Amino acid sequence: MATVTPLFGFWPHVTGAVAHGLLAGRPSRLVTWSTLDELLTIAGRHDDGDLLVVFPETWEPDRLRLDWATADPPPGVSLGRTVTAVAADLLLDALADETVLPEAGDGRGISDIVAHQIEQADTIVLADLPDDDPWEADRLRVLLHRLAPWAAVLTTADTHPPAVAHRPVPLTPVTRGLRGRPVGLHEPLPVNGVVSSVFKARRPFHPERLHAALDDVLDQVLRSRGHLWLASRPDLVMSWESAATPHLAPASVWLAGLSDEEWQTVHAERRIAADLDWDPYYGDRHHHLAFIGFDLDPVRLHRTLTACLLTDEELSRGEAGWRHLPDPFHQGVDRAETGDATG
Repeated sequence: MATVTPLFGFWPHVTGAVAHGLLAGRPSRLVTWSTLDELLTIAGRHDDGDLLVVFPETWEPDRLRLDWATADPPPGVSLGRTVTAVAADLLLDALADETVLPEAGDGRGISDIVAHQIEQADTIVLADLPDDDPWEADRLRVLLHRLAPWAAVLTTADTHPPAVAHRPVPLTPVTRGLRGRPVGLHEPLPVNGVVSSVFKARRPFHPERLHAALDDVLDQVLRSRGHLWLASRPDLVMSWESAATPHLAPASVWLAGLSDEEWQTVHAERRIAADLDWDPYYGDRHHHLAFIGFDLDPVRLHRTLTACLLTDEELSRGEAGWRHLPDPFHQGVDRAETGDATG
């Protein structure tokens, strides 16, 4: 039996240090990523034991999960929990960095890559913590717990990582929300200055008001994610995420518009979540957004978002009227969230 443990990280010097720490006292072999075929060939040699695989800095865990799901691993070879190495002294600057990396090849920026590597990990290892500032060290730990509440957060001083469930397939924020899972924690009271707030509502957003409010919505927000619906496009689930810059894109369709035959093609977990939360008027349409930041005012944030929802008068026009609302997002639709069309 051979377990492949993938190691991701944006900072090679930190990823390398974490790799050597993970190898200490363990019968594993360190491998640098080349191709999946080569990795599976190496893993299939049972005398080599388990593998710790270091990936290039622009890779994200879900990309490997997608490739692995369509591969044919040798008998006894399995994908273990994914690990992401994080540089404590560089994390905050990276989450605010709008720089787009040409080598990524798909328009992703530094903030996108770092946020995704953290959120898609099963285990996060925080390196280079300040020895002389325990409050800052605790603040970074809390931040990582808010960014990825489903992951184990460790430091390089932790020699015995806890057992955590690993995800064999991608689970994007949109998929989480549509299947009734949390996209983040609602912790509105600050812990070491870190605030996490979840916004849920049924009424659609007025696209023009939401677009005009973006600066206010994202004020003090380090990271946000989830899904929403616009009155001008009532059939579409829109993925939403932001780190340094916001991204809004069509990700799926609402089940309320599907035929009985199409309904059966949807993932069972999403069908169950829709049934449990079905609204007589809106069906399964809803907003589910998580916001994380320092000294974030959740009351102000929720008031701003609520003011962007349709009013009673606008709602009374029905879908036929909503579709004609001015929609600035039509001119700025961004890249789509990775995922299947129906969640």
